[in-house]
Amino acid sequence: MTDSPLREEYFERRQIREAIAFAEAGGIAIHRNFDHYHGSTIRGLTRERPFLHVIGLRKALEEWGKSHGLRPEWIQPEKRRKVAHYDVFGAFARDLIARHAPSPLDTT
Repeated sequence: MTDSPLREEYFERRQIREAIAFAEAGGIAIHRNFDHYHGSTIRGLTRERPFLHVIGLRKALEEWGKSHGLRPEWIQPEKRRKVAHYDVFGAFARDLIARHAPSPLDTT
């Protein structure tokens, strides 16, 4: 584990290119994905809205996941890019959004 905390940043649905670039630069991108997975199952869990991808370079993503109780085998593999991702949803995803997404009342 590194001594410095991993940089996390939230990205809305249409900001996928920005999220991937941030992750490729070493950050952890929390990207809001489409909620059409609602009701399906993964790892014995039922997916609930909202649905996020947490994107990063594998080593950083494993570190981030460990600090949040996620198992490395749950990481979705790299495909056309050098980053991988976790699928997160439900209460955990809502907590990430609350921590990182701008408040609708923010005007700055």
